[in-house]
Amino acid sequence: MKLEHLAIFLAFLSLQCFVRADSSSEEDSSSDEDQNEALLEEDPEFDLLIFTQRWPITACYEWREKSPDHICGLPSAQNIWTIHGIWPTKLNTIGPSFCNKTAVFNVTELDPIEKQLEQFWINVEKNKPYDSLWRHEWLKHGTCAAAVMVQLNTEDKYFGQGLTWLQQHSMVDVLGEGGVLPGNNYTVLEIHQVLIDRLQKNIAIECYHDKETKQQFLNEIRVCFNKNLELENCDGILFEDVFIDQPQGKIITNCNLNKPIFYPATVPLSRYEKTHMSPFDLHAKFLEEFKRKKANQNKTMKTLVNIYKLIQLLKWSTI
Repeated sequence: MKLEHLAIFLAFLSLQCFVRADSSSEEDSSSDEDQNEALLEEDPEFDLLIFTQRWPITACYEWREKSPDHICGLPSAQNIWTIHGIWPTKLNTIGPSFCNKTAVFNVTELDPIEKQLEQFWINVEKNKPYDSLWRHEWLKHGTCAAAVMVQLNTEDKYFGQGLTWLQQHSMVDVLGEGGVLPGNNYTVLEIHQVLIDRLQKNIAIECYHDKETKQQFLNEIRVCFNKNLELENCDGILFEDVFIDQPQGKIITNCNLNKPIFYPATVPLSRYEKTHMSPFDLHAKFLEEFKRKKANQNKTMKTLVNIYKLIQLLKWSTI
């Protein structure tokens, strides 16, 4: 019986390795996110609206790091922050999202403000359809805002409110007035203090972590509003928050407090550009990596099958 228990334990360890490998591959493939999440229609009630601004230069770098084929769409004006979305949010949880499964995105409803959206709510991921970001944000988040608030119950109102908030609280102005300028490194505390001084609210700071260089880049700033469309503290939103003993309370961030945050002025070279490899060589490298991962998964599966057979043999021998 002891041998049987040992075999079962080994099977459990192998299964954990297999599950981790499988989950990693799922993280790399998110093209079906909208379709999968939209299967469940949620209760639209929420507590806050998270208005997320992104630094398009960092967003472009992150996009280009994922594939040598990725190209970016950047606003024609330099050094402007753009809009990622307006996200209805329940405190201490994520969502709601996709609150109306029958909703349809109609880009023609945005005709009066489309030129502004192309500049200030731009889809950095240029490989995708130009209106794909707007479609995603409306169906996932806008439908929930529309179900609860008359002020945001149409595409025109929802996206128009984002443009209004950007004009009032653009991070290029908020950070710039506090001396936080592109091309420099800052600490989380320095950025947090500028946001507190300018907005008088606790704001979330999001970094992009480059796995290759181990560097962190200023990526997004998330400003919260209540249902009266007034500025509100972001305390309670589900985010990686770090507690620091200071008068302002906690800092809401996923940034590493012990490392500088780079606020890039230009898009850094991607890892593919640094290698100077041809597209053909890069494609071959990706195929090789894919085959290697597939071989590892097959090897893990064979190990599980062999362990299963061993367990069955041990069970039979102990009868």
